[in-house]
Amino acid sequence: MAEHDERGLSQLQNAARRIIGMLQHALELPSQNDGAQVQRGQTASGEQAPPGTRRQIGRRTESPPPAVSATSSTSRSSVDENMARAFPGVFKKRTTNVKLRKRAVKSKHIQFFLMDKVMAHTPKTVEEMVLLQAGLGRRTIDVPEDANHSEISALLTESFPKMAALDGAWLLYKAAGGSGQRKLNVVSPEAEGYSGAQLATGYTGKSCYYIMPIQGSLDTSPLPFTAEEFSRMPKAKCNNCQIPVPVQLLSLHVKDCQQTVNVSDSDCEVANDQTELCPICEVPYPVNSLPLHASSCGEESERPLSSHLDPGEEPSTSYAATMVQSVLTNASPLRPGIEAWKSIKDPQEALRFFLEQLKQEGESQPSLYLNLDATDDEQRDGSLIRFYKEDREKRQWTAPFHCMIKGDAAIGVGVARHILSLAISRLKHGFNLNFGNAAETLLFEGEPEHLVPAASPVLLESDLFRMAGRILGHSVINGGPTLNGLSRAVVSALMNGQNEMTKSKLCLNDCPDMEQRETISLLLKEEWTEEESSRITRLCLDWYCTVPTKHTNKLLIFQQLLSHAVLGRVTAQIKQLRKGIKDTGIWPIIEHRPDVVPLLFPTDKDVQLTPQLILQAIMWPQPGSDSEDDDMPQETLTLLSEFFRRFVQRASPKSLKMLMRFWTGWEVPPRCLKLEVVQSRGPRHLPTSATCSERLRIPNHYRRFEELEDDLAVCIQSVETGFGLV
Repeated sequence: MAEHDERGLSQLQNAARRIIGMLQHALELPSQNDGAQVQRGQTASGEQAPPGTRRQIGRRTESPPPAVSATSSTSRSSVDENMARAFPGVFKKRTTNVKLRKRAVKSKHIQFFLMDKVMAHTPKTVEEMVLLQAGLGRRTIDVPEDANHSEISALLTESFPKMAALDGAWLLYKAAGGSGQRKLNVVSPEAEGYSGAQLATGYTGKSCYYIMPIQGSLDTSPLPFTAEEFSRMPKAKCNNCQIPVPVQLLSLHVKDCQQTVNVSDSDCEVANDQTELCPICEVPYPVNSLPLHASSCGEESERPLSSHLDPGEEPSTSYAATMVQSVLTNASPLRPGIEAWKSIKDPQEALRFFLEQLKQEGESQPSLYLNLDATDDEQRDGSLIRFYKEDREKRQWTAPFHCMIKGDAAIGVGVARHILSLAISRLKHGFNLNFGNAAETLLFEGEPEHLVPAASPVLLESDLFRMAGRILGHSVINGGPTLNGLSRAVVSALMNGQNEMTKSKLCLNDCPDMEQRETISLLLKEEWTEEESSRITRLCLDWYCTVPTKHTNKLLIFQQLLSHAVLGRVTAQIKQLRKGIKDTGIWPIIEHRPDVVPLLFPTDKDVQLTPQLILQAIMWPQPGSDSEDDDMPQETLTLLSEFFRRFVQRASPKSLKMLMRFWTGWEVPPRCLKLEVVQSRGPRHLPTSATCSERLRIPNHYRRFEELEDDLAVCIQSVETGFGLV
């Protein structure tokens, strides 16, 4: 029955189409009135034809097709409309195609502001100008309403070329209402990312979308005016230098250009800068403190650095940058003004000024004494913990520090260096004490360069992280090693708290628990197995986080879980560590000089010792000096110097660090390392060191490199229990 109905409907449609075709064909033919005029003998020009030619003329007039008139076209359109109303199922498609017109795609002018890092509030006016000079800042972009996420990303990258480095890892934020600095809230993307319709709907004309990196940060160094980022900006010439400058930056450029002209003017007597270079060390100092510094500059070492090198050997450009602790230890006495360190441009010099001021305040305080047992590791570590857990005033931590080791005859500065190095080592690698049913107590756990505080309530309740902060601050005050290898996110949380900028520095390697790290990494996958989905659900429920679904933004949940795994569980530990640092009095420079933070919390790579660094600091033995190698033949001095140079060049970074601890007491190389060749007392006379004066003495009985290499390896292995002579 159904097939019969369909066949009947098909026949009806075909019949209707034939009728319409006949009607259209009839409309295209000439009318009957026109045919009658031709039959009555009229030619095309309107003249009367002869009787004998009437039929021929009629045939010629019928052969060419007549033009379709406007009336016939109108009639055909009317018929189409009537048939469409009568048979909508048959003529609907044709009528729709006739009336369909292509709609123009709408676009909207939307303002975007590219930030260099994640920030909780809108930038200040000064910060906006800094970002603008770096090719970031504000741009107005035409966004089509039908644009998808990929097209929007391409438009943004075209306007902000530096966004290419983000590789799609960015989110949009909007500011709350009001004036001044306002809080920024994230604009959650849809399941397929941002769309043009979403951005157009949320844009009011006065607002702005802030683009922020999810991880890392963008370079904010000023770009040249010929950079691609400024190509679309209107430019105007500066009257001073005649350089085309973007109009938005012209006011800043004119000020800098005018200052340059004024400073270079020979008639100008007073410079705008409040610091001047020391004529001896060529380091900028405040004008008020320069006379005091210059009076004693150059007295901190026995001879210039260039005399420590072999003839023809050039000093490394990175040598001064890596000698922060050395500069602090060997600094010349001076008394800078109150908070003069704030105006010094060089962060190393600012830190040196600040610590010198702290030391001068502690000169009137009673000395600190620490005695350790060299024979018992557990008692030695217990003595360290008790010493740094004792409450003291801030000024007492800057007092002179003296140490003794029971079972070792060594005394002096070298012993204090050894103990400070030991304390920092225990922070990184653990104390030999049983806390929480463990043979070794780790305060920081995780991979190198990604160390985070241990999430242990026992350690927290024992105030061991406050003790760790005191150890770090005390070591810095005395020019000792720093705590390197911490996660960059932990360092940022220590300085700024857990804000969006801190969370942007997180990475998967910061998560110390491998099982949790693997579960969190599953959120970066497109699809999950049933077992993987169960693991993610359990972790989210344990940490009170939203369980992800197909329509959930997995990237946001990934950030939430990673932030809790690395920072959320150790918030109290980080606060306690900050409190311990404040106890020692070094927090003001950390708070006011962010450029000093990398010096106090460097990466492992920043403090890694290299053979070149050590060789450049060595004062090589020379005949005719006042040391014991005065009577040594030149051939012996040259041979042993070559042996020692080869040993340093072949040593691993770990062996070089142990060599420095054997030579000086800690792994911080000073500006001058003294190497001496002494008279041998027999074949078993091993190399010795005087850590206080940074002297390494090598007996002269070595004739083969392998013999010296073996003995030096034995010596540097003894640094855990003894460190040479003082």
